[in-house]
Amino acid sequence: MNRNRIGLLFALLLTLALVACSGKKITVEIPPQIDLTTLGTIGVVVFDVQSDEGLPGDITLKFIQYLQSAQPGVPILELGNQANVLREVGFDTLDTEAVKAIGKKYEVDSLLTGTLQVTQSPPDIKLGQNLTSMSAASYVHGNLNARLRETGTGATIWSNGAQGKWKLANLNLGPGKLSSLDVTNVEDKYKKMLQDLARVGTVDFRKSYETRTITE
Repeated sequence: MNRNRIGLLFALLLTLALVACSGKKITVEIPPQIDLTTLGTIGVVVFDVQSDEGLPGDITLKFIQYLQSAQPGVPILELGNQANVLREVGFDTLDTEAVKAIGKKYEVDSLLTGTLQVTQSPPDIKLGQNLTSMSAASYVHGNLNARLRETGTGATIWSNGAQGKWKLANLNLGPGKLSSLDVTNVEDKYKKMLQDLARVGTVDFRKSYETRTITE
């Protein structure tokens, strides 16, 4: 056996030894941080939306869809908007006693509320180094906060948030001409914002997976 073959065989054996020592990899399921099945019936108040623009979608409904997709079978009772719910139980603000009263009146064990703030930023304008080109983009910012409270005590048992910005339009000008312009499907971009915020906001309700190495 020549030296090349001996070297190749040695390298192969060394590789096999390293693989064997490194152990095998397995995928482990990580339970959700919040087990919604322990919370009984969840009453949902329509999320408070603060936006100068009409939104092409319902963030409350989208949030519920992601929640029930993560843990199917969780009982949800939609209660309506906050002002009407508070009026029904004789309160002006959603404090601890109001949460308890809502639980008794609507027979819900937990209460989910949320707020969504949507703002448009001024156009982001950038000039090229030689001042013969320019780019401009407009963005919408979304900030979602959600909270779960136990109606027996009024105590908060979970809260989470999600925020980000999404490009609505983009313009590029080259020397003496329009290079590109994208102002299409603005409604779809708002829908994506709502979907992204609801998906990230409900991450604690979803199981996850993690790859781990086992050594023998």
